[in-house]
Amino acid sequence: MANTVIKNGKVIDGTGIPTTKTDIFISGRRIVESNINPSSSWDASGKVICPGFIDIHSHADYPIYVDGLAQSGIRQGLTTLVTGNCGHGPAPTQDKELTKIITIGFNENWDIGLPWNTFDDYLKALFSPGQSMNIAPLVSHGAVRLMAMGFDARYPTGTELAKMKSLVAEAMSAGAIGMSTGLEYSPGQHSNEAELIALAEVSASYGGCYASHIRNRGDNFEESVREALNIGLKANLPIQLSHLAPRPYAHPDAFDRVLNMINIARGNGQKIGIDTFPDPWGPAHLTDLLPPWVHEGSKSEVADRLQNPATAEQCREYIEHPTNFLLRLGSFNNFYLTQSKANPNLVGLSIEEISQILELDHTKTILRLAADEGEDFSGALIRHIFATQHDLEKLLMDPYCSIGSDGVVSSTEGLLNSLQMNRSSFGYAPRFIKEYSIDKKLFTLDEAIRKMTSLPATSVQLLDRGTLLPGMSADVVIIDLDKLQDNSTDQSPKAYPSGIEMVMVNGEIVFDDAMHNQKTPGELVKITSNSSH
Repeated sequence: MANTVIKNGKVIDGTGIPTTKTDIFISGRRIVESNINPSSSWDASGKVICPGFIDIHSHADYPIYVDGLAQSGIRQGLTTLVTGNCGHGPAPTQDKELTKIITIGFNENWDIGLPWNTFDDYLKALFSPGQSMNIAPLVSHGAVRLMAMGFDARYPTGTELAKMKSLVAEAMSAGAIGMSTGLEYSPGQHSNEAELIALAEVSASYGGCYASHIRNRGDNFEESVREALNIGLKANLPIQLSHLAPRPYAHPDAFDRVLNMINIARGNGQKIGIDTFPDPWGPAHLTDLLPPWVHEGSKSEVADRLQNPATAEQCREYIEHPTNFLLRLGSFNNFYLTQSKANPNLVGLSIEEISQILELDHTKTILRLAADEGEDFSGALIRHIFATQHDLEKLLMDPYCSIGSDGVVSSTEGLLNSLQMNRSSFGYAPRFIKEYSIDKKLFTLDEAIRKMTSLPATSVQLLDRGTLLPGMSADVVIIDLDKLQDNSTDQSPKAYPSGIEMVMVNGEIVFDDAMHNQKTPGELVKITSNSSH
């Protein structure tokens, strides 16, 4: 068993207490009280030592299967990913083509097989070649609903609900830490509260949580939060409210009322976490701009529908007089194409700019861009205004707000080189520390680190990591604050950050001297709470 000491650095242990100077002792995969005979040492003089960052909101479900080295995650100090968010996930699945439609981050030009149907088989496929990071998966409501009833826009029958409950139970038994929902998207938007309570109760019976992209962050922001709180209360489990900033068109007072509602519920004993990514721009599928009926059926049926000239006329009213949660953001200058296999020359331009180039109206432009991708239409991605800077900073400063990426993992080489999503995939962690703690001084460095380590760990019950205390998993990052910099931009998102000196996962150094050493010590992270199973 290898014994290591990391010495002479400024330790920020993840708890939020003031910075101290001490040594960190590691024996095997754990942090220990002391280590008299280290077999190796690391001199962190002038550097910060902190726990590995936990990405509480990742969409890396497919990319980590393609390449478990997860370069863009490791290089910004991530050591644990919480996957399966927003009701999107690759398993369980009966029709892999349908699952690709709802899950961000799949790219057809990878030309890979997907050798799983069950959640357990998916996890085995992930870890058979190994993972550099730890994985804490959520089972997605979208995948479960697709298995039971496809994209049907209705409530489930008793038989279908029983099937969904069985699928959630199988996933929890296999290692899921809870269930996620994406209630602004199809098929999740077709569910009702009773369905969600029934499924959340299954997660609760295994000690799991309920993570929700709520139904509406605009006109019905308060009602949607109230629904999530009620699900957590009725099912008796912790809840995590994903990217909770209000839409820019929400009522001006809604955010304060929502935060007050949450604090009252906490005072009554509910366990409620919230999270966001540190950017006013968020990711989405291009096809999220289209009516739900466009997505019905198989991938080939959807692709044919996108190619049909009649579809434009059927979509025009929906797009030009919108009720859609994204379209209501207003100008098509607010939507930028971020990934397109068919039209790479248009990536980085707004829908407005592309419409002018193609000499098409907005409706036909959206359909044209999606249709050009063929059956890989779900691979066309956009960015949109997620929140105002004011509301984003209010959310960031909430003491219960964890910080995640809402991104994927990628790379500047290999198969993942073709995957280009939001800039957070490459640099959200350094950007959060540098911009909001060091530059803007919204909170101390200790607090910034807590929001990416112990807070997300406790929010989703990963209680064996997130701090540098004895007995915890040895997930450790060394940072040179003088060099810390997110080098990604919205226009050029694929750039690794500066200032991350070393990354250790479960006691093994995975990244140092600006190089990923190809090691894969990551593990499936289990819930560390009492369970009836």
